[in-house]
Amino acid sequence: MGEAVSINVPVAKVISASGFEVEVNIPEADIAKVKLGDKSKVTLDAYGDDALFEAEVVSIDPAETIIEGVATYKTTLQFSEKDDRIKSGMTANLDILTAERHSVIAIPQRAVITKDGQKTVRLLGDNNEVTEVNVQTGLRGSDGKIEILSGVNEGDKVITLTKEG
Repeated sequence: MGEAVSINVPVAKVISASGFEVEVNIPEADIAKVKLGDKSKVTLDAYGDDALFEAEVVSIDPAETIIEGVATYKTTLQFSEKDDRIKSGMTANLDILTAERHSVIAIPQRAVITKDGQKTVRLLGDNNEVTEVNVQTGLRGSDGKIEILSGVNEGDKVITLTKEG
């Protein structure tokens, strides 16, 4: 007994019980920051934000893939440890750690104003006077904050922009 098989129709799918990977398409604007070996924190929709898994970037396709008009690069991450909770086809959310600094001054990105190519921040003084100071920025976080390398000191009161400006 048998069945007819059509051309280009899968009849079986074999998956490994270990070594699961995550494939993600990273936009062109972010791919320059990502490199092989970067570590990532992964959550799986099935388990919520409380279950964190670690993964590492193992490959980055050299050619772009256009998705909705945006050039993206298929990047593959491999889970660092075998975990029986990980199943094929699960939806993953990940943060790739591309750079890290500790003990820095960081402010909301919306507080930084760019005028004539110069970045400035408005500070609130002791007598409620507003002053504008030039700043030099560093790393941007995925939490909406930006590192300030110079121009703002610890304890300064930074004015953030509202919708009105």
